[in-house]
Amino acid sequence: MDDSLDTDLTHETLVHDLNNVFETITEAAELLSADRRWKALAATLGRSVARGRRLLGAIPDSTPHLASIVDDAIQSVTDYCIAARKPRIRFVREIPGDIRLPGSAKDWERVFANLFLNTAQIMQKPGRIDIAAHHAEEALQITVSDNGPGIPPEILARMFRPHVSTKANKSGRSGLGLHIVASIVKRYSGSVIAANREHANGATFTISLPAL
Repeated sequence: MDDSLDTDLTHETLVHDLNNVFETITEAAELLSADRRWKALAATLGRSVARGRRLLGAIPDSTPHLASIVDDAIQSVTDYCIAARKPRIRFVREIPGDIRLPGSAKDWERVFANLFLNTAQIMQKPGRIDIAAHHAEEALQITVSDNGPGIPPEILARMFRPHVSTKANKSGRSGLGLHIVASIVKRYSGSVIAANREHANGATFTISLPAL
């Protein structure tokens, strides 16, 4: 074997191969878009490809403004609910437009997409997710609350460990979504806690970060 060949499948080579996959999906979406019956599905595929490219770093990262990141995550989860025929989620935002987050926009999109998806996958009827942010002393606090079934008490203390799932039907689920959330928040010197709402059904996730 040629010693000059790199046998390590690096991130760069993975991006290359996945871009080929994305190109195939994009071409299929363009074919679908020619038929008005499939235009909405074609648009969903296009947005999903764009999100995949953002997460891989194939698209230049953007400034991590909380409001725009939450908007992107909402669109991704809304597309999921439509494609998977899941109950629709209504999102209510109370986010000042000037709040920035540390680090990478694509990291924070993963955080909020996983939090929203965790709710969407367990809802059995149309629901609601509230996202709010405010500065408290020298910290930024972000809360994500839902009106779903809440978190089973027996797993509450280990919510963010790998392979722990809140879903009753774990078929095809890795149980990594909330672990990804906690890992990214920790990377930026923050913390995240989970709790059941006190006076209503549902769960609340609270992210605390040092203020920029």
